[in-house]
Amino acid sequence: MKKKKNARVTIDVTLGIVFSITLFIAVVWIVAGLVRPTEESKNSFYNLVNLIKEVDGNNPGTIKSMPLRMDKNTAIVGFSSNCNQLEFKGMAKSRGEFFTKDYSFKKPLDLNCEKDNACICLCRKIDSEYEGGEIKCEEKQLFCETFDGIEFPGCFFISRSPLFLEESYDLQLRTVYVEKYSEYGEDLVAVCENLEKGSCLSQEYREEKKAIYSLNNFKNFIELCKDREFAEDEEPCSCGAFNFKSFIPEGYYIEFSEFTNSESDEESLKLTLMKGKEEKGSIEIDTPFCVYNLKSDGKNSISYPEESINLEHNIKYDYVFYYGNYFEEENPQIAFIKYNEKSICLAHHELSDKGYIKPYSEPFDTILVKYDDPLGFVDQSTKLMGCRYSATDIEELW
Repeated sequence: MKKKKNARVTIDVTLGIVFSITLFIAVVWIVAGLVRPTEESKNSFYNLVNLIKEVDGNNPGTIKSMPLRMDKNTAIVGFSSNCNQLEFKGMAKSRGEFFTKDYSFKKPLDLNCEKDNACICLCRKIDSEYEGGEIKCEEKQLFCETFDGIEFPGCFFISRSPLFLEESYDLQLRTVYVEKYSEYGEDLVAVCENLEKGSCLSQEYREEKKAIYSLNNFKNFIELCKDREFAEDEEPCSCGAFNFKSFIPEGYYIEFSEFTNSESDEESLKLTLMKGKEEKGSIEIDTPFCVYNLKSDGKNSISYPEESINLEHNIKYDYVFYYGNYFEEENPQIAFIKYNEKSICLAHHELSDKGYIKPYSEPFDTILVKYDDPLGFVDQSTKLMGCRYSATDIEELW
């Protein structure tokens, strides 16, 4: 009887040990499965690659989403053709305390990421223990895909790492959006985790692209003035007006300044797009920087300013002309005058102590500056006819 009891105890102990070992192995396997890179996350990355290619072939404005699986301590990084390094602020820990730190992730040009093309990479093990905050990935932990003919709006990243500041960084499953964007001369595919007003692209990005695009339109408008012919007897004539507020977003302004052309050694006009104190772009025009002063007494004059002139959203009254109804002040026009074959001047009118000047243009390319004496004794005006189209322009119009 004693032998049977001892045998039973031995069996129970053995089963207990086997169960404990099995449970330990299962726990280790589960934990390892949560930590180590999985094929599911890699496949999810390539599903995102395929979705980007699919959306690129769709109509502008198309937005599609997908569930994205990510393992711990991984990141997906996208690089545009002209963005070779992602820079961001992340978290770091020292002596038990967290603080923000500048990080960077260089475009891996040696791993399927071509210099002049957009590409996207999956880093399956982030290594940030480098001086200067540079993030690196071992070659065997990095998978990249280059896109031919597809462009991103810049660098972007989606992460599951405590380095990044997003509150959702530790989510294994998250929704990502892919958008086809075509506006202001750009044809892009944008990838994001969160939409802003129904788009992956921020309002700030759209406004900046509109302002830069409009700067080029502004240049073309002024240069078209040079191709027009004088109305009659080679007198100065109006080239029409540029609708400033419809093209330049609020918060931006254009600086008119003088530029010395290195090839011809002649003074030219330089247009600089600014937002606050930050320059967003500049463009040069082969015409002097000049201002044509429209006066009610008909004695108009030209001047070459030594300093720059800034035109912002609330344009100075002296440079504003209105098409049609004078009281429709929400659409101010900036007018340009062809003074001679070389000079295309910004139109300007001077206020008078004896009255006020009411500028408007009707028809569109004719500028009428009217002086009304408040006492009613004087009613003077000066009119500047529009420049003619050249014979070539007329043929193209027909």
